Order: sequence, then C-alpha cells, then structure tokens
Amino acid sequence: MTSPATSPIPDYYAQRFVKTFTALVTKVRDAVAAGALDPAYSSTPTFLMWQTEALPRLEEELAEIVKAYAGFQSGDSLPLVELARDELGLAKHLDGFPLDFAGSEPATELDRLVTAVVMAAYQLCSIAKVT
Repeated sequence: MTSPATSPIPDYYAQRFVKTFTALVTKVRDAVAAGALDPAYSSTPTFLMWQTEALPRLEEELAEIVKAYAGFQSGDSLPLVELARDELGLAKHLDGFPLDFAGSEPATELDRLVTAVVMAAYQLCSIAKVT
C-alpha cells in the first residue's frame, strides 16, 4: 500500500474536495442568513442548532481543510487525505441537524452538496489508497 503522504495525488482531486466543502459551507451560511430574516425559521430549535452548532463546526472544518490544502500544495498530502477520510462520514456527522432548517429549497441544495462533499472525499481517499 502506498503511503498517502507520498502518493502522487493529482491536484484536481484535492481542489475538488476543497471546492465542494467550501460550496457547502457557503450554502449553509446563506441559508442561515436568509433564515435569520424569516420568523418562520429563525425561532425554531432546528434553525438555532444550525446557527450556533452546525455552521460554526463546518466553518472550523473548512479552515482545517484550507490549511491542509496549503500543505498539500507544498507536498504534504497526509493532512488533507485524513480530513477527507473524516468527511466520508459527513452525512452521519450531520445526523440530528435536519437540512430543512431554512426551508425546502435550501434543503435540496444542501443535500446535493453533502453528497458532493462525500463523493469528492471518497475520490481523494481512493486516489490516495486510503479507506
């Protein structure tokens, strides 16, 4: 088995993982901002969980991913691959956080983005020969 720290991983797969995770966090931020303006959502426990727990956690993960991508560009792929492996369980990590916290339209897009993040993480791990 090839070590993920020295595996030749095409930048495309690393970029795709970072971009899809960034898109997810951006969509969550947008949904939280829109939901905060709508009393039908802003006072619900589900919305407040996303605003105070899920979004901050996703933002922290994004910061770690961006930092790891900088390391990847310098030749150290291991931290990014490890983070990708963690994100294989993103859907499970979001259990208890219903995606419809700001309505059905954002929920559909969030569901698509969660799937895209998991797929990008899987592809990166697969290329790195990490499961």
